[in-house]
Order: sequence, then structure tokens, then C-alpha cells
Amino acid sequence: MQRIACTMIGGALFVVCCLVALLLGGALSPERLPPMLAFYAACGAGVSLVLGLAMLERRGVPHGAAGASEGP
Repeated sequence: MQRIACTMIGGALFVVCCLVALLLGGALSPERLPPMLAFYAACGAGVSLVLGLAMLERRGVPHGAAGASEGP
């Protein structure tokens, strides 16, 4: 589970870095990357990043004990 979460986080950061590089490089030659494609790719990367971080956060919680309290 931890490997999947780290892969999701790494993939999301890779997509964001590639988008930044393409958009900065596209400043000299416009229309290299359609803006809506960049928007949807950034949204997908953001969702992947949040899901990966959530999976890492839940890693230490025993299955079925997410809502249980520690004390009386």
C-alpha cells in the first residue's frame, strides 16, 4: 500500500513538473500545449497527490479502527 501511495505521489509531482516545463517553454512558442489539456492534467495530478497522501496517512491505522477513540 505504501509503494502504491509513493508511486502516486511521485507520478503526480512528475506530471506537475512536466507541465511547468512545457508551459514555461511554450512561452516562446504559444499553442504547444492546449490550456484545457494542461488544466485537466494538473487536476488529475492534484487528485493523485491527495489520494497518495491520504493512503500514506491511513497506513498506520488498523483496519476498521478509523473512527474508534483512544480512551473512555
